[in-house]
Amino acid sequence: MSAAGLLSRAVGVREGPGVRVAVVMAAAAFALAGCASREGAGAEYGTDLYGAESAEAAVGRFLEAAKLRDHAAMARLFGTGDGPAERRWGRAETEQRMFVLAGLLAPSGYELRPNPVVGVGGASRWMVDLRGTRNGVVSVPFLIVSDGSRWFVERIGTEGLRTP
Repeated sequence: MSAAGLLSRAVGVREGPGVRVAVVMAAAAFALAGCASREGAGAEYGTDLYGAESAEAAVGRFLEAAKLRDHAAMARLFGTGDGPAERRWGRAETEQRMFVLAGLLAPSGYELRPNPVVGVGGASRWMVDLRGTRNGVVSVPFLIVSDGSRWFVERIGTEGLRTP
């Protein structure tokens, strides 16, 4: 007996083509609901889903997302002291920019230097040693800023990542 038939019998509904379609639609809706909210994916600014709780977490998560080529996750971690870049550029343009950055970075691994250089106004500069780039191991500066509650990657020194 089909899943629709079992469900129909369990709830006391007659089996028929309409019931089968309804059951399939309900199953698809539940399956897609799980796809719509990925852990840490974020949906709107002002929640804990944009930015990171620390400068170190912002760099680490951004690089992990770049390694996975998860442009949406990268976009949620990229911004300024005013908040996520998406507010300025929109979602589509921000993800396109992250596509380019992921192509430049594409690290197989990375190591954060333990002592960030603290800047003015809640900004800090981190040196990151990227492994597995097109140019081998490259040290890249990351400027990380806070909007007062969350941390964002604001600038990446990509000069060492470009093809000579």
